[in-house]
Amino acid sequence: MTLAKHWKYNDDVVVAQLKGLTRSNPSISLIPSEKVVFNPHSDTSKKVTLISGGGAGHEPLHGGFVGENLLDAAVSGAVFASPSTKQIMAAIKTKSNKEKGTLMIVKNYTGDVLHFGLVAERAKSEGYAVEIMFVGDDVAVGREQNKMVGRRGLAGTAIVHKVVGAAVNSKVNDLKSVADLGRAINDSLVTIGASLDRTSVPGKAGEVEFNKDDEAELGLGIHNEPGHKLTPIPDIDDLLKDMFQKLVSPDDSERHYVDFDLKNDEYVLLVNNIGGTSSLELYAIAEHVVKNLPFSKKPKRVLVSDFVTSLNAPGFSITLLNLSKIDKTDLKYTSSDVLEFLDAETNAPGWKPKTFSSEQWETEPEFVDSPMEDKTIVTSSLEMDASHFQESLTRGLKNLIEAEPKITHYDTLVGDGDCGETLKDGAEAILEAFEKKKFTNLNDPVATLAEITELVEDSMGGTSGGIYSIYLTALVQNIQKSKDVSVKSLAEAFYKALYDGLFKYTKARIGGRTLVDTLQPFVDSLHKTGDIQEAAAAAKKGCDHTKGLVASFGRASYVDEEEFSKEGGIPDPGAVGLLALIEGFVGK
Repeated sequence: MTLAKHWKYNDDVVVAQLKGLTRSNPSISLIPSEKVVFNPHSDTSKKVTLISGGGAGHEPLHGGFVGENLLDAAVSGAVFASPSTKQIMAAIKTKSNKEKGTLMIVKNYTGDVLHFGLVAERAKSEGYAVEIMFVGDDVAVGREQNKMVGRRGLAGTAIVHKVVGAAVNSKVNDLKSVADLGRAINDSLVTIGASLDRTSVPGKAGEVEFNKDDEAELGLGIHNEPGHKLTPIPDIDDLLKDMFQKLVSPDDSERHYVDFDLKNDEYVLLVNNIGGTSSLELYAIAEHVVKNLPFSKKPKRVLVSDFVTSLNAPGFSITLLNLSKIDKTDLKYTSSDVLEFLDAETNAPGWKPKTFSSEQWETEPEFVDSPMEDKTIVTSSLEMDASHFQESLTRGLKNLIEAEPKITHYDTLVGDGDCGETLKDGAEAILEAFEKKKFTNLNDPVATLAEITELVEDSMGGTSGGIYSIYLTALVQNIQKSKDVSVKSLAEAFYKALYDGLFKYTKARIGGRTLVDTLQPFVDSLHKTGDIQEAAAAAKKGCDHTKGLVASFGRASYVDEEEFSKEGGIPDPGAVGLLALIEGFVGK
């Protein structure tokens, strides 16, 4: 599997990223030479200073979490490399107050531990009050393997930042209490990640060994540390059950880091984009995560975003914060306080979850029934031979489904690759309706065609779905006006549906390289001759003609002309699909 290539940069991509972040958010400032992002508006003379940092490549962590009710400063190293002691010290000197003190929040990786630890000692020698806490929330690596170094810091780091960041502006304002809160949060966190592939670093993409096409990884680190290979790629629900087993099961003594009472505990759920997962898939994953939660209670909060990434790795991670465990400590704050801190508004550029009130979070999501469920059935007094119609249309639909691989191949070359699947979806929906006898009255051509139109609208997306739906809707209206179902009357209805219906909404005509190159000759010939076989022959001639055409409409109109001449000329996929339907229907 090959990940996306990177653009070429003549400057330091990390500094450029931090400058871009600063230009896009007026609430933060930057020291470019030290890669330090800080909040110039936070008054650290009145509160504990929060500083974090680590290697780049995990954005929005850490610089993106600088802002109100979050960090006061963050320092970035090179990609996957700890910042230097000089850089970290610059952050302390920029924002720290010697009296109120500074808490440094650091992910548990060797380089970060060493550099931030050294700076903590140096700062103390210069009169700064400094505490340091290490975030380790990973459960993928067992106790025996990590007994010397402890758990890795993953997406739970973002929760620590947000809770402690808001706490220092309200109820927790002395250094020891702040540090204790951070450690209590960390001790209540578990995280595990899964990814389809590794990540690639700008300028070093060729050095990564990627996974095979049907292979994924469970428990990999955010610096390309290997996880457990999964072959083949599992069903998402099976994968999630495995992940929850490792997150909360008391039976796995190697990975049982945090106790969870699955019946009674309150908790927060965080679903994190590791970097290369699309928003569509991330929220789909979040829905499956919620459906597979092993708890009796619903989560108190569901946070979904990119929090702690690994550049462009196409994966996600799940983090659970056990709120009930917080209530069992002897600290002076409660799980309600923690939720208040999570909910506090912030202007930090990288904190994307919206803030809602506790009352809003307590309400159930509303999934309402469609107002379209109550359908108006269009009928007529016309009658047709239902068995002949069903037999002919079934033959046409099966012919279309058989042609799907060819249509998809053509559309992959000159379109976006979805035309074949879209047509197949529509065909299968109609065939299923035939099989399950869903039609109200197959003898009534108007009622049957109206219900077919609804099936097409529901099952087919994209331009093809729109064109078919508009044409069929117009066809229903014109057949409804007919006196009978003779070839002459139907030909007239087909003609008017095209010229007075579909053509009002598209400029596509013969020669534009669309399905109209098949449809228009068919309609014109049928209207002129009344011979459906001649009309089918005209449709084929029009479809074949698209091999020599360059697209004027649709996404294919943006494709280079050279693409259309491949393989001796590529016909329009939509035209090919409609021709397969017509030829199957007429028995060619």
